[in-house]
Amino acid sequence: MDVSPTIAKSLPSPRHTIATSLPSPCHTVEASPPSGRSLSSSPIWKKCDFIWEMTFHTIKDLGGYFRTFPDVGGPFRSKDEAYKGIARYLAEHEDPSMGRGLSEVDKLIQHCRYFPDGTKRRLKAGQQIDKRRDANYQLVQAVLYKYNEHHNLSGDRAYEVKYVPDKPVRWEEENCRMYIHMNFTAKTKVSDDNMFFTEITHGTGEDGELTVNCCCIVKHLDNGPCLGCETSVKHPNDGNAYTGGRMNATYSQPFGPSWCCDYNEDSDEEVERLRFLFGVTTYSCAVLGAPATAGVPLEV
Repeated sequence: MDVSPTIAKSLPSPRHTIATSLPSPCHTVEASPPSGRSLSSSPIWKKCDFIWEMTFHTIKDLGGYFRTFPDVGGPFRSKDEAYKGIARYLAEHEDPSMGRGLSEVDKLIQHCRYFPDGTKRRLKAGQQIDKRRDANYQLVQAVLYKYNEHHNLSGDRAYEVKYVPDKPVRWEEENCRMYIHMNFTAKTKVSDDNMFFTEITHGTGEDGELTVNCCCIVKHLDNGPCLGCETSVKHPNDGNAYTGGRMNATYSQPFGPSWCCDYNEDSDEEVERLRFLFGVTTYSCAVLGAPATAGVPLEV
């Protein structure tokens, strides 16, 4: 994906980092937030559905209602109601014709190639990513909703997501806490594009709790230090705005869409490859006396 001109123009030029640690900030949120209005006052709950390859982010708004990103209805009165709404949303979007009249091998092939709603799993180069399955985009939507609430922004003054890079950085520092640092652009109906920086902490709970430590606008000359991202993300100059990147990262990996977006295999080739794969697996299991995964003989 091409980088947004706003982000590309604003990123600092590469530099060599010599330091192995940086001073720790004093705070974990934007400077002087209104009491009880901190972005970290309540978490973002992350719920993944691996069959659909969708990640749902649930927040509790200032009115006490629960909202999901992507939107599955609501707002809901509790997190459990929101999760039931997610399950209902997925059930309502299933394509009932999927798997109908197919052999077990062909069902497996279809499952590998399509989501339960009939959408193709793998994208060819240049195809637009379904925003519902863009975990980064939906996470930023949740963060920006909290930001607008935090700053009492509504109507024409509320920020809307304009551009989200598909691979923000995720790493684990020496204290074993997981952070995401990322930039995105957003605008209001009465303003130009603004670049934002956000730091999000990964929790270890069952619900995948995420804490928004910081979400703020960064200016062209901002060039805050970070030993995790180095020059790949623009950080605010205010060292109190974020907590991560103070020590050399012990672990780093991309955080973003997992599906392939540069796919050149045509449909016939893909089907034959999968048919051979599942057919051989079934045949091998039968010869070895093990239960057959596909449950039917080799198909050619």
